[in-house]
Amino acid sequence: MFIGRMYKLDRFEDDLAVLLEFPSESNVLVVPTDDLTLDMKVGDVLLVNIQEEGFAISKVNNRIAYQQMNEEAIISSQKINSYYIDYEQGCLIYTTAS
Repeated sequence: MFIGRMYKLDRFEDDLAVLLEFPSESNVLVVPTDDLTLDMKVGDVLLVNIQEEGFAISKVNNRIAYQQMNEEAIISSQKINSYYIDYEQGCLIYTTAS
């Protein structure tokens, strides 16, 4: 299990690196290129921890990143899709996303 969030290095703009949340690409994070190492390139999956003093960024092995992505897809398919409270029975009735 990873601590932090995974992002894919999308592009460089001047002294900034544009990262897209991995795998959804729904959120964007812009970080200074100084926080990257020389071996990081466009398309790499990175683990980003946001700290008070800046960003801690490390490269993630692609096989591990895609394995994590598959595990998250399984978990998200089990999330609650809808629910309601059955007051007569005193319980929560829910369905999971499929």
